[in-house]
Amino acid sequence: MCENNQKTNKLKGLRIQTVSLWVSICTILVSILIGHGILNVKKQYHHLTRMTRRYIITQDDAMDMSLGSDHLTEQARLYVITKEQLHADAYFMEINVTQRRERALLEIEKNLSGNDENTLQMSKTALKLSNDLTDREIHAMKLAALSADADISKLSPEIQNYTLSAEELQYSQQEQSDAASKLVFGQEYRSKKKEIDETLSKVTKSAIQTCETTQRKSEAAMKKALTLQSIYAVISVLLVILAYAIIAVLIIKPIKMYIDCIKNNNILEVKGAYKFKYLAATYNDIYETSVTQHDLLRQKVEHDILTELPNRQAFEHIKTGLRTFPDPIALVLVDIDLFKSINNTYGHEIGDCALIRTAGLLKESFRSTDYVFRISGDEFALILLKISPECKRIVGSKIDRINRTLQHPPKDLPKYSISAGIAFSDIGYTDELFRQAEKALFGAKENGRCGYTFSD
Repeated sequence: MCENNQKTNKLKGLRIQTVSLWVSICTILVSILIGHGILNVKKQYHHLTRMTRRYIITQDDAMDMSLGSDHLTEQARLYVITKEQLHADAYFMEINVTQRRERALLEIEKNLSGNDENTLQMSKTALKLSNDLTDREIHAMKLAALSADADISKLSPEIQNYTLSAEELQYSQQEQSDAASKLVFGQEYRSKKKEIDETLSKVTKSAIQTCETTQRKSEAAMKKALTLQSIYAVISVLLVILAYAIIAVLIIKPIKMYIDCIKNNNILEVKGAYKFKYLAATYNDIYETSVTQHDLLRQKVEHDILTELPNRQAFEHIKTGLRTFPDPIALVLVDIDLFKSINNTYGHEIGDCALIRTAGLLKESFRSTDYVFRISGDEFALILLKISPECKRIVGSKIDRINRTLQHPPKDLPKYSISAGIAFSDIGYTDELFRQAEKALFGAKENGRCGYTFSD
């Protein structure tokens, strides 16, 4: 048992539990990374969508500021030209109620606060420039109203409360009209108006550029995330392939191999994972022990304890196998002459010694490839392989030599002899061969014993 434990302790190999644990850990880690990557892609997508929406709104707000400023310019100019109150009312409706410029700036501040200070500052500058023009436009409308003798009380409070210079109050109606037109149509006004448009155009361009920059950054981040996702997907596939390979190589293959070995009654090859190597080594130890015990049991069952020769059961087993033997054989049946009288005269102990000495002489006299059996009390049988009747003289001389030896025994044994009947077969063992050898043995005894007879 200790030796078996030492063998199994020396075994090396991959442990399925350890490999499975690491594969599982790697799979979980890759799954976490894939999940994190999906969340990252989702986050980048939402960020890109949100920022794109913000800058589209910013462009729309810049457009509203431009439209509001243009509306004020248009209504101021129309009033200066036509002196119709509806244009003044429309002007101050935009200033006090609609307030597209102010509302647009509030939206821009809301969308860009903390994200794009440059665009936000340009938007505030555009509103300040537009507000600077409103003072000029109200100034022009006050002069236009006076030039047309309009009822000032019906106009907006901003016009009513606007203070003209003493010089302007001394102007004639035509001079007042001309001054009003110069204020909203002159070069200075157009320059300021152009500056407002350029500033708002810069707001739009800045919003577009910032949006494009954000898009590029988000696209790069998404591309990186998708690349990582592709890598994680490949790793996942490799882990699946690795798991299949582990199952195929370390589990399925050894199991198939072990099944074949067990079917063929062979020892198991010590291959595969550590557990299977351990299983194979343990099985082989049990198998070898079983074979050894089986051989020992068979040795006991098929061997004579006294002479240590194969017994009758072994003789029956061997002769069955030799029925298909393709070469010629010979069967020799041997009896100890007058063995009963040896037992009666000298005792069974001497009789046993005679049996042992006869068995030893038979084994020594014939080839190691020949079989020698003790088939009953004082009866022996020899099966000589690959021998033909041309070798009769050799076989007979061996029997004679044994008898001469038996006639000169040690001091503790009496003289005795053997008789033998010999029969030959051209191909393998047959029942007729045994009958012929038995008949020849009877002939040897009838002829005075201490000799041999060949079967015809």
